[in-house]
Amino acid sequence: MSSPTLEQFTLNAIEHPDPIPVRVEGKIPEWLKGSLIRVGPGKFEEGDFRFNHWQDGMAIMVKFVIYPNGEVTFRQRYLQSDAFRKLRSTKRPVYTEFGTRSYPDPSKNIFSRMLQSFDMSSVTDNASSNVLVLNGEVFVTSETFFLRRIDPATLETREKIDLHKLTGVNFISSHPVTDHDGTTYNIGTSFSTGPKYVVVRVPPLADGKGACSDPWSDARVLTTISSSWKASMSYVHSFSVSDRYLVFVEQPYLISILKLATSQAKGRSLAQCIDWHPQERIRFIVLNKHTGEVLSTKYYTQEIFFVLHHVNCYEIKNQLVVDLIAYSSPDIINNLYLDNMKTQGYPCDGDFARLRRFVLPIVSEMENLECNKELVEVPGCSASAIRTYDNQFGDFISLESQVIGQDGIDMPILNPAFRSKPYRYMWGCGGWEQGYFKGAVGKVDVETGECWKWHASADTISTEALFIAHPEARDEDDGVLIFNTVSTHPDERNALVVLDAKTMQPLARAEIDQQLGGSLHGTFLPNKF
Repeated sequence: MSSPTLEQFTLNAIEHPDPIPVRVEGKIPEWLKGSLIRVGPGKFEEGDFRFNHWQDGMAIMVKFVIYPNGEVTFRQRYLQSDAFRKLRSTKRPVYTEFGTRSYPDPSKNIFSRMLQSFDMSSVTDNASSNVLVLNGEVFVTSETFFLRRIDPATLETREKIDLHKLTGVNFISSHPVTDHDGTTYNIGTSFSTGPKYVVVRVPPLADGKGACSDPWSDARVLTTISSSWKASMSYVHSFSVSDRYLVFVEQPYLISILKLATSQAKGRSLAQCIDWHPQERIRFIVLNKHTGEVLSTKYYTQEIFFVLHHVNCYEIKNQLVVDLIAYSSPDIINNLYLDNMKTQGYPCDGDFARLRRFVLPIVSEMENLECNKELVEVPGCSASAIRTYDNQFGDFISLESQVIGQDGIDMPILNPAFRSKPYRYMWGCGGWEQGYFKGAVGKVDVETGECWKWHASADTISTEALFIAHPEARDEDDGVLIFNTVSTHPDERNALVVLDAKTMQPLARAEIDQQLGGSLHGTFLPNKF
């Protein structure tokens, strides 16, 4: 059994570069004003060519502006990346996308095409994954080492940033984390001298200094960590940061260096260089975010899962609580091939995203720990951590998670004031999932597991929500959620929705006549229009 097809989400979006007034139903809170900017795949066909995967679609940026008088405008523009411009001129992608191989660039001579097999610049700059604000500047990003600065007022495309030249990374997470002190962290991967994870740190602006036009010029490598595998490295989409530590999951979704090195010559997409190895164990890597020192304690889990998004991480009783969204496999990625979306919809195969909590004891001397004794001391938590020994991994701490709430939720967000701290609430969306939160925006009480959801209609899919705290908030959930809804029904309009984050009841809805471009992640710029 599967859901109706998702063909509507595979159609090319139409640009609207100038702001269009949008009719508002209900009442937007007077204190909520600013710009919601989102990015996602929007162009899937050019001439007779069609991409293979939804993530391959050329990036389109969507912007809603909420003015002080309650009026709302909408606009959307394609990112003018090199990949986009070449696609328009050659009618074929000349840059390797996630699920679609590159084609020879007719503007290059035969010798340049031969050398291209060894040139990482042939990787796409189609930054369709996320919108980042770094030291006052706005960027869009993918998971390659290219970013694009954009003008947040007009959505015009600015210069390309090459993080490979600055930090040596070949790929980098599209989910950097900005700490409470303004320091930004990110994790990339590098394979030029063997498979490694590269932790990058960008310092905050100096006191009294305004926005910096080139904040990435201050990026520095905090540390590098060798992969557990000699010829491959784990796919890292996101990670967590606590007061003292940075944590990421080395999962067995492995990027093959050999396949990457020969991808141009063999005509491979990036997805064809990544393989799932469920027989391998998952490792949690913990490092001091100030010094870069990696904890010598080894953390492994018997559970095999695939993770895209971390939720939060905080310290309590010298233990790290790590919350993340886990699938049993990376099938979610395969479900997004365009042929599947057009004909099969989203499969009801039971592989639903779940909120899982792991607890990692911070241990300096493993010898002082008793074997086979429960180490988790977090009140009300059923996660497990036990000192274990075997011939393959030696002395390590074996982890088991606690599952919290209902299934089918991803794109997690929380009140930013509670990042890296104990928290109570997480919000997310079900997207195309077939679980409890299908198509809805959801709320989870991470202490009790109680869940709430809001759904516009049976034919509507809600995007990732952003939490905006009330300026005089007293409670953690005192604020609003803002997000888009997209309907598969021809008589229903797409909309911007404002939801009360505490009650999960709608406050306002701004409907648009235009087809919304693809929407993955975004940001809200308060008081910016």
